Amino acid sequence: MSFDTTKTSLKDLLHDVHVGKLQLPEFQRDYVWNESDVRSLLESIAKGFPVGALLTLERGGSIEFKPRGVEGTSVAEVVPEHLLLDGQQRITSLYKTIFAKTPARVRSVKGQVVERYFYLSIPAALAPMANLEAAIEVVPPSRIRRRNFGKDVDVDVSSPALEYEKLLFPLNQALDPLGWILGCIAHWNARGEQRMEEIQRFQNEVLNRIQAYAMPVIKLSKDNSREAVCTVFERVNVGGKKLDAFELVTAIYAASGFDLRADWAGTQQKRGRLGRLREKVPPKGVFAHLAATDFLQACTVLHTRDLRQQAIAAGATGNDVPAITCTREALLGLPLSAYRKFADAVEAGFLEVARFLNEQKILWGHDVPYPPQMVSLAATFAVLPPHLRNAAANEKLAQWYWAGVLGEFYGSATETKIVRDVPELLAWLEGGPVPRTIADSSFQSMRLETLRSRLSAAYKGFHALLMRSGCRDFITGKHVETMTVYADALDVHHIFPRAWCEKQGIAPRRYNSIINKTALSKGTNIAIGGSAPSAYLARIEERHGLSSACLDEILRSHLIDPATLRADDFEAFWHARKLALADLAARAQGKPVQMGAPLPEDGYIDDEDLTLDEEQGIEEFA
Repeated sequence: MSFDTTKTSLKDLLHDVHVGKLQLPEFQRDYVWNESDVRSLLESIAKGFPVGALLTLERGGSIEFKPRGVEGTSVAEVVPEHLLLDGQQRITSLYKTIFAKTPARVRSVKGQVVERYFYLSIPAALAPMANLEAAIEVVPPSRIRRRNFGKDVDVDVSSPALEYEKLLFPLNQALDPLGWILGCIAHWNARGEQRMEEIQRFQNEVLNRIQAYAMPVIKLSKDNSREAVCTVFERVNVGGKKLDAFELVTAIYAASGFDLRADWAGTQQKRGRLGRLREKVPPKGVFAHLAATDFLQACTVLHTRDLRQQAIAAGATGNDVPAITCTREALLGLPLSAYRKFADAVEAGFLEVARFLNEQKILWGHDVPYPPQMVSLAATFAVLPPHLRNAAANEKLAQWYWAGVLGEFYGSATETKIVRDVPELLAWLEGGPVPRTIADSSFQSMRLETLRSRLSAAYKGFHALLMRSGCRDFITGKHVETMTVYADALDVHHIFPRAWCEKQGIAPRRYNSIINKTALSKGTNIAIGGSAPSAYLARIEERHGLSSACLDEILRSHLIDPATLRADDFEAFWHARKLALADLAARAQGKPVQMGAPLPEDGYIDDEDLTLDEEQGIEEFA
């Protein structure tokens, strides 16, 4: 491995970016940082704190990437000397905010791309125990920031005089601040006020630190191999957002004349694999969030499985038998020949996954409990022999799937579980032992009391299982599955309304549990309101001409005991539905539900707090 480590001044680095000596490899992801990220970075620079090393690659070696300039530069015709492999977000942020004179394009807290200028309040920066991040002011391109829906001016720095007046220093002059400083001193002298000492102190304590800032740079020599560059990048890039491995593999395959991006995403003339998959399912269906790396993972599992089988057939034993793996390192090392060998089968495998999930009543991308389970299923379907494509095998796969979802088994160490499950599933379908995902996972009935987040995998699982059981809307009687497919508005709604529960002194942790939640139409949600169940059931019957027997049958489709609801008996309802949901889980995973003591609340990170939508009862399923 050939490399050099040195420190380079921030000013020189940003100048090299500006003139195109330092550019990005074309595969680098787009700039994604938001205002908060940039503020935090600027604070660290202004305080002289370390912000991590950069990783660059010398051009001209065996690995050639197409270059592109940092966002905001105009260097399309310039041949760079080095490529920035790690540090794009930091360097782009600094180039936009303290070097370029045009407004920086960043993302707002809502993810929208906006243009902003960054200023630093001199009085706030010099205050005792100064919070420099809070001292940074952000304004739109007009340099006039408004509040109260645009009615009132909050900050106006649309001219140098206004900047001087408010002592707001434009950070894009931080590397050459003399002109601004002299103008500011002259402005206050003309008013008969002395601010020179304060401004000089700001220059000495803040601006000089920014101008003198140096960043460590790890420079990879052009002599390094492709594998070495990828491995070093993976191991060094621990402080920021990693490059997508798919883009790295795309760049690697390009050296052999193969356009992986076009094969996956398609071109204007031809659909790629993702397009062919998505055309088989509804918009926003189960492939809505399918990533290119998911596809490569499945190919990598099959490739390393193939290598393992070949080694065993050749007589290898013990440590000489390679492991099945789909780690990032293995994915980066996936040969083009292996991708070509398995890609068609994996594509067909993912299509089978969509059919399987739809049979389980998982219809939409945001309802998929664990996307990594799709990788396991796709790899399994890709090599599943014809004699195992039957109802018995499908039933076993469903048992494995629900054991993983309800046991919340794929919440961590997913790569390990994928490579373990694929061979174990295939062996089980051939008559071998039960996979460890089934044997090791379990669902405790007390978990139902802590399931409150719509983002939880088990929460999504129970919604699908209720649809699979045929739950219907209280008023229309339509199956929730049908309403979901036809995009009727559905809400996660309290069965015992929140307002009623609060009047009865029932704790939020209980009435917000999935035990007291179900999927209902927007109209039914409104009809229920905050009334006692006995009142809203009577109102539904009267206004919509439903008989009590008919409405009771609909309630039972949600695993609700009608008698407890009509009696406004929350405790009886709670215990009856808890048992019914536990039984639903037991039937799905093919094993009894544990009825013991609850697991600790802090074991369920995604359930500690309700989302705003859930608190308001407006989280839509579709």
